Amino acid sequence: MLDVESGAMQCYGTFREAIAASTDGRITDAPLSGKRIDQKLADRLKGSSATAGAAAVQLGVVYTDANYGGSALVLTGGSGCQSGNGRDAQINLEGSWNNSVSSLTTLSCWLELWDAPNASSVHQEYQQSTSYVGDAMNDRASSVALL
Repeated sequence: MLDVESGAMQCYGTFREAIAASTDGRITDAPLSGKRIDQKLADRLKGSSATAGAAAVQLGVVYTDANYGGSALVLTGGSGCQSGNGRDAQINLEGSWNNSVSSLTTLSCWLELWDAPNASSVHQEYQQSTSYVGDAMNDRASSVALL
């Protein structure tokens, strides 16, 4: 899980554990793997921030493999996005996440992958969940903008 506002990253053993932590225990029945985010769960994740006392909004998820496989990084923040209304946040992907994104799930934000740090150079915007980010961005993203 990565807080896009503070840059703090926390690793969890399962997707379920990451979702339980990012929703302050409001959602504890997420699947063990992030590969199976169905529309019902996506709607719950989008709505979980509306609950009184919510500490974080689930903005999106990026995956190391196509078809929502491999490791999953849940992007959270203190507020949602105004989808399509300009950049709401931007993060650099560091360590094993740099140049490793192959698919993504949009939740509260559209996601924009950039092939260089600080949201610069070549980029691609994704308005919906995408099982393969395409040859131009596969394993090339160094930063993510949240729109």
